[in-house]
Amino acid sequence: MHDGIWTLRPCPHRQASELAAALGISELTATVLVRRGYGDPASAQRFLDGELPPHHPFLLGDMRAAVERIRAAVAGGERICVHGDYDVDGISATALAVLLLRELGADVGWHLPSRFDEGYGVAGGTLARLASEGCGLVVTVDCGITAVAEVAAARANGLDVIVTDHHRPGDALPDCPIVATRPSAYPFPELCGTGVVYKLGQALFGVDSEIPKRHLDLVALATIADVVPLVDENRSLATAGLRALARTQKPGLQALMKVAGVDPAAVDAGAVGFRLGPRINAAGRLGHPRSALELLLTDDRDAARRLAEELEELNRDRQAVEGRILRDAIAQVEEWSEAKRRRAAYVVAGVDWHEGVIGIVASRLVERFHRPVVLIAGGDASWKGSGRSIPSFDLHAALGACSSLLERWGGHRAAAGLSIDPERVEAFAAAFAAQAASLLGEQDLRPVTPIDAVLPRGARLTLDLCTELARLAPFGLGNPEVTLLAPGCELGELATVGEGKHLRFRVRLDGADAGSAIAFGLGGQLDRYRREGAYDVAFRLQQNRWNGTVAPQLVVRRIFDSHDRVAELRAWLATEYRKAAADRDAVAQQIFDELELEAAAGRRHLLESERFRALLAEPELARAA
Repeated sequence: MHDGIWTLRPCPHRQASELAAALGISELTATVLVRRGYGDPASAQRFLDGELPPHHPFLLGDMRAAVERIRAAVAGGERICVHGDYDVDGISATALAVLLLRELGADVGWHLPSRFDEGYGVAGGTLARLASEGCGLVVTVDCGITAVAEVAAARANGLDVIVTDHHRPGDALPDCPIVATRPSAYPFPELCGTGVVYKLGQALFGVDSEIPKRHLDLVALATIADVVPLVDENRSLATAGLRALARTQKPGLQALMKVAGVDPAAVDAGAVGFRLGPRINAAGRLGHPRSALELLLTDDRDAARRLAEELEELNRDRQAVEGRILRDAIAQVEEWSEAKRRRAAYVVAGVDWHEGVIGIVASRLVERFHRPVVLIAGGDASWKGSGRSIPSFDLHAALGACSSLLERWGGHRAAAGLSIDPERVEAFAAAFAAQAASLLGEQDLRPVTPIDAVLPRGARLTLDLCTELARLAPFGLGNPEVTLLAPGCELGELATVGEGKHLRFRVRLDGADAGSAIAFGLGGQLDRYRREGAYDVAFRLQQNRWNGTVAPQLVVRRIFDSHDRVAELRAWLATEYRKAAADRDAVAQQIFDELELEAAAGRRHLLESERFRALLAEPELARAA
């Protein structure tokens, strides 16, 4: 936690002051909003309220044609099958589509593929079977955008298909109505698969209809668990959906929250992402996803309790399997040659690994090694891979560049899957690493901690500030938890807790106590931080409830060695130069921001940098230096 760098984007502080006054919030929170792109009071207020007006559903792909075909199928008594996927988004999208079609009076069934038998996507054999069973229309959810040949074969068998999806399309599109975020004129292309189905519901019933709104609990579940950006319409859906989840009447969701130890009154994005989502995913990872779908659809409380307990057991099994593979993968990387460990991207394979959990383990390896990772699980025939990426690397595009070595592949910029001949794994590993090396520099492979705001001199970390910052929730991709920086701190009263695993200490800033901090997983660094010195502490401010009391607590993300000279100059700028007249204050603030950015770049010898020498040309700053 003491490696890497922190970064800080410039912020027009006068704009932050004006925003704080307009909204009645602290300047620190206003600074966070400005840095995140919400600088004018109207946009900032809409963001805080989390209630952006929805985009019109008929802008989304071939929505009108899809609605007409579904209505015709219902009117004609045709059998409709919803074809989903085996993850949280695919299962939630299937449940939502089935519930909406039932509201229309449709004769509707569903199909979820097995990860192990059919694999990801729409299989031609499945569509052929549905056609032979008399199904007239298949509606895909969270899949199908690349099923060009499969849809063509289905239509030749007399089976119509509507594709609803949010994944990236290939060079060609299926010949059928497509309701998808890409390609589309829709203003916000980052909906998850369940979000796309929700827009279909709005098109079928009306934007203001209460029927789709009844199921916003499912939309929030998928939107958060599928790790799509929680901005724009996704923020609105997640915000309203979390409120719906807190008061849900679905027996399955109630039972799931109970076994997961989630208080419905306090359910948030963290509870969905780390407790509810993994339990639903566990069904498809270790077995068949039908039990998770049945849980979401059931009206029977006894059945809901039984299914929730089944998912709980599967999730415990998943954790055990995941832990073993993670240990094996780390050991394998540590045995590599130095040259191989310096690669810009890793491909790690295991013959006996469980393909259902390799995606989770790939995420853990990205966190540990700070580079794109593809994990591959061996099998009887084709081996299956799952990849995760870092923000600066487009994983989907990289797999496309290596596609001659792959049998199948698809996904997103940040996450993707593939299948590969085992004889080609080593060649793929080399090609994938070369592709990454051509696009990534050393800086891209260092852990970077973006800072939202630097604590000003004399700042007080209060419960009111905790509450104010919490208004930026729900947090997730595109809207991460707020990270503050306490620069040039002293660490005091250091001790380990949690059987020596974690580090607890107090932070002193500018000679004053700034609060109690907890650094998870850093207990082994106790002696290091006991030594005298100054540190930059990046943290999240949260409420700590303990033994009947509530107090603010700094939850540490990383600790950096402080740059003493920068701290001195920052203190001088804050106390002296800001006192200048308004026209000079703007110049002072620009210099102040530049100094912070120089520090963020990790320069230990700032006085030797060209940018710093240019700043020293300012007469007032030169006098202080």
